[in-house]
Amino acid sequence: MESNPEKRCEDRQNCDAVIEWAYFNRGDCFSARLLNFSTGGGYFVCGQPLIPGATVLIRVRDVSSGDSGSCDRGILRTTALGEVKWCRELSSEPGARFGIGVRYHFPV
Repeated sequence: MESNPEKRCEDRQNCDAVIEWAYFNRGDCFSARLLNFSTGGGYFVCGQPLIPGATVLIRVRDVSSGDSGSCDRGILRTTALGEVKWCRELSSEPGARFGIGVRYHFPV
């Protein structure tokens, strides 16, 4: 039996935000959808696979005020650098084929 222990240190908050991401120091930006976040990281879906271990720049463009209106914008980073921790192919998400887990780099 395979165990999948939780590795997060903080609770996640559901969110529905349009973001754009780019590999750090690269010009090409891609659109994605942020689905949850904490002070230390986030989860988003997009149409491109990301390289685990890569550093990415994430910018929040628009936060939906629908059912995810409980999104605490006080802790939502609008711009962040982070490390891609994992990338998984999704079969059930139309138009968004990859789920991405990112841990934010903390400012020095």
